[in-house]
Amino acid sequence: MHRVLSFQMARGLGESSEFVTKRMCFSFLFSVGFICLLCGFLLGRFASERSIEFRAQRRRLELDGNGLKHNEHLQQFLLQKLGESSYQTSWTNSISKEDIETLKIGEVLSDLPIFHQIVTNGSFVLATSHGSRERDRFVILSASGNGIDIALELAKVLNQLRVEHNWKPRRTLIFCLFLGSLDICPTMMSNFIRHKIVAYIALYDDNLQGNGSFISAGSDVIQSIILQEVKIIRNLNYQNNNIFDLDNQAYQKIVFPRLALDIPHAVISFMKNNNTVNNESFKSHRIPLMQLIGDTIWRLSESLVFHWNVKYFNDTVNNVLETINVSTFLDIKDEIKENVDKLMSEVQVLNQRIDTTDLSKSLDTRIMNDILMDLDRSLLCPDKYFRSKTDLASFHILSEQSPFMLSYLSDLQQCYNAAVQLLQEW
Repeated sequence: MHRVLSFQMARGLGESSEFVTKRMCFSFLFSVGFICLLCGFLLGRFASERSIEFRAQRRRLELDGNGLKHNEHLQQFLLQKLGESSYQTSWTNSISKEDIETLKIGEVLSDLPIFHQIVTNGSFVLATSHGSRERDRFVILSASGNGIDIALELAKVLNQLRVEHNWKPRRTLIFCLFLGSLDICPTMMSNFIRHKIVAYIALYDDNLQGNGSFISAGSDVIQSIILQEVKIIRNLNYQNNNIFDLDNQAYQKIVFPRLALDIPHAVISFMKNNNTVNNESFKSHRIPLMQLIGDTIWRLSESLVFHWNVKYFNDTVNNVLETINVSTFLDIKDEIKENVDKLMSEVQVLNQRIDTTDLSKSLDTRIMNDILMDLDRSLLCPDKYFRSKTDLASFHILSEQSPFMLSYLSDLQQCYNAAVQLLQEW
């Protein structure tokens, strides 16, 4: 009996040993699989977090400097290439066979991949480069004569950025190049485009050939952007600082008329001393002018949000009002000053909201930009012929004895009041 029990116990121990060995194998395999699964999960999570962090960092870089910082090297490339540009043949207003010349311009632009659409019709060429982020917002460059030279040179450099660095404009760029003295570009724009225009920059041949000081006229917001760009370009061309002399107080007294447009715009001009107009004058300021236009177009296209620096507007309006001394106009003069003060206060609030806008939210930035553009249109305050009622050039034309002066000041007061109400309602 004892032997039998010993035998059974020995057999039981062997079977138990065999059973434990199989269980350990399965446990080991299960443990290894679980560890692999856990490591895979942790590795995937780490990779995902790194990817999210990388995208967030990239997004922060894209937003830095109002969206201009991460492309600063391309902006410098643009200015450098424009600064090295040589003088080309001028497309003057004396050209005959306009259809042939527009075909030549169209052929030049058609060879540039940056443009998606070229329209050649009669005396003008329309070239469109679609925006990558805000395709339904438009920055337009209108040019004639020597202005066409600047536009074509700028188009070639922008195309070089497109080919070599895969750059695409944030907003849609439209180059409208026309022959003759009449700017027909606004009539070529559909109503949809007209209401979505961010800025309309005009380079008219006759305005570019003056040999005097630089002058910019236009809507208040776009003009302030032009004047900020002037200071930047002036620092690049320290040898030609006198071309863009804005520190002279006389500049505040020189007011050119605005264009008959109800859209944000600026027209570039040079003063004509003794009515002297020649191509040599244009050659002398061609390079800094190209850099000014190029950097302005770049900033209008690439900036996430726009700002209105109201200093020039405030100084100019107050300088004009200070010249009114006739007792008949003193009451309305005070009303205008009161509205201007209210406007400055409301714009300060608007600028604070713009500064605190979350730039990562594209819808918020578009809303802010649209509000500022609506304000710019409101301040133009066009009549039925699209002539601006707030154009201070009209004040300098009218004398204090003119029967139209009171009507002009009344319109000025009402327009500024409407702009204040626009901001208050918003």
